[in-house]
Amino acid sequence: MTSPHPRAEHGSGETGMNTRERQLTEAFVALSDTLADDVDALVLLGRLTRHSVALTGIDAAGVMLVNARGHLRPATATEQTVELTEMWQAQIRQGPCTDAFHQGIPVHADDLEADRDRWPEFVPLALAAGYGSAHAVPLIARSKAIGALNLLARRPTSLGEGETHLLRALADVATTALMTWKKDGLRAEDIATRTQSVLSGKAAFDTATGMLAATADITPAQAARHLTAFADRHHHRPTEIAADIVQRRIAPEAVLGDLP
Repeated sequence: MTSPHPRAEHGSGETGMNTRERQLTEAFVALSDTLADDVDALVLLGRLTRHSVALTGIDAAGVMLVNARGHLRPATATEQTVELTEMWQAQIRQGPCTDAFHQGIPVHADDLEADRDRWPEFVPLALAAGYGSAHAVPLIARSKAIGALNLLARRPTSLGEGETHLLRALADVATTALMTWKKDGLRAEDIATRTQSVLSGKAAFDTATGMLAATADITPAQAARHLTAFADRHHHRPTEIAADIVQRRIAPEAVLGDLP
């Protein structure tokens, strides 16, 4: 994939290689941080999608996780249209993300126009959403697929072997952190419970942002930013604040009124 990474300007005192090394270090440190009080699973997966975009030049990314019934569900995304494409993949059981999850290997579609026969229902939907290329990397925990990292580009785009290896490494670090959230050991039967917990947190977060959006007549994206900012200022995890809003322990007006 032709994806030029930012290079430092001459005289800045930092070479392009040093910039790249710094970006990689920040990504892996952020993905392995499970100790901070304000970090929860959705925050961690959000970091995975953002760093995947920043480090590869792909336009957008999302994560799907398997629920207790064995079905993939969207967990987080950098763009709303990504979450829509993930929902389509889950509903029609077609697409790179679905295949990566079931096969346990990266799946690439450099040019979606050329993959209509492979995914006859998914490809027209993805093209209509503005994406010309799609890739996916499985999320593996103890040799078991628990979901997939979905990567989309607006133009036909290929991922090189090095970029695919990097994405797998980022996904592995995030998955390991997700599965070892608590200091006690993780049993094999705990994996489904852990992923279901993440999806439940996602559902609460979406419900809470909907309540905030309706209260203040703002978009869900704006509401999500307000909720996250409130959680940051009060040193709580976003999913904890979301649950409090849904359970009426915190009024939407309190979150919105706290804004500077």
